[in-house]
Amino acid sequence: MNITMTSPPSVAEVTDEALAEELLRRSSQIWRARFSSVDLVNLPRMAMLAQTNAVAAAARRAGLDSTRPFGGQGMAPGEFVRIVRPLFETWDAEAVTLSERTAEKVYRGLLVSFEGAMRCSNPPEVPLKEPTGVLTKDPHLVFSVGARRVVVTFDPRWLTTSTATTTLHEAAQEPLVFSGIGTVASVSEGGQIRISALVFGQPKTLVQAQFEYAKQSLLPEPPGLTWMDFRNELSKSELSQLHLGQSRERGTVSRKSFALLFDEDEVLPGQIDRDVLTQVSRVVPEYRRDLGVAIASLLFNDNGVAVADLAAHFLAREPALWKTLTVPGLTTLIKSFNLAVSTISGLSEEQAADLDAAMRETVSSYLGCVEVDRNLPLHDRLLPPYDDYHVVGAELRLVFSAARRLQDEANGEDFEAPLNEWRERELFRAVTWEEDLEQSAVEEKEASMLIQAWLNAQPE
Repeated sequence: MNITMTSPPSVAEVTDEALAEELLRRSSQIWRARFSSVDLVNLPRMAMLAQTNAVAAAARRAGLDSTRPFGGQGMAPGEFVRIVRPLFETWDAEAVTLSERTAEKVYRGLLVSFEGAMRCSNPPEVPLKEPTGVLTKDPHLVFSVGARRVVVTFDPRWLTTSTATTTLHEAAQEPLVFSGIGTVASVSEGGQIRISALVFGQPKTLVQAQFEYAKQSLLPEPPGLTWMDFRNELSKSELSQLHLGQSRERGTVSRKSFALLFDEDEVLPGQIDRDVLTQVSRVVPEYRRDLGVAIASLLFNDNGVAVADLAAHFLAREPALWKTLTVPGLTTLIKSFNLAVSTISGLSEEQAADLDAAMRETVSSYLGCVEVDRNLPLHDRLLPPYDDYHVVGAELRLVFSAARRLQDEANGEDFEAPLNEWRERELFRAVTWEEDLEQSAVEEKEASMLIQAWLNAQPE
């Protein structure tokens, strides 16, 4: 009797597969897009994404019948585009970025984001019709990623407006940049990747962003505002390097303060503290740590001022502040989120860049950072004035003031509990209390003035 045994996969095969999976995992990131025009939104197929509730709500607000294509629904599609466009700037769908590295590894059913200069084959004709399924007849976008040919197919009935149809006819004559998200429908033996589009549009350009800011602004432009403050950091077609043109110190290193912004609705109490101190411990060498850290809500009260002005005056200074945020980006964040902030003093710009990269990689609620200048009125008014933590070497010090300690004592707080909580995390070799003598002195002076005012008000 002959017994045939199937040998296990070779170590090389297992390793190659594991490497491919790891590459795709690392290339998977939150997809967000700042569009100048949203040309296609396939509402029925968007249901496959958990984030589709926001799009469905936008359709209802616009008065759309989401079971019917956009054509023949009057002004509603245009209103839908107006509402939905900023939603994609704060989108949180996770997709693999299609690039030369990932194009070799993608597979059918994978959610991918794509961007490039594309041509349109078989541009759609009015009235818009259902696809036939025959590529030589149906409209589609074509571009290259390395040696791979990429075909983006779409259902033209879900083109948002007549302008989108016109744009595709222009793309038939010369390549236009489109950005979007979709699922891999097939990968042919010849290496062609076919993507079924869920959303695509044209990325907003720097010139468009500057013009939009000028329309919204009610205040004089702050000094130090440059074209870099309007770059489309969500687009590969623009200069998207976060720190382009920003200095990376060599030799003498100056220590500065930085403000890290978060989506406050996405964090639990104490979570920002843990995330920030964990990543600070990763990127700042122990022997160079002398850092102050504070956490607070960030409340941009407009008081009749345009949100774009708040963003510009928070980010602009001469000489320029080090930052990863842009004016259009921060404008959207202020409009869309309840924000929290963590200020960190004692970092170099190089360390701030490393911390920003670490936060983006590990903390989903993190939104970006900017150098702090207390001489700027918005920084002085909005950012926390006192530290909550002091990191010295391998020691974490929980900062308190006289007034806060008295209040905690009156409330019966257990002063050992927060120390033990941090000790259990084992991020630091020692955890202690530290009094902020400057803040205590200010509080004692204020208390003395209140008591004196009360005494003066008493009858003789």
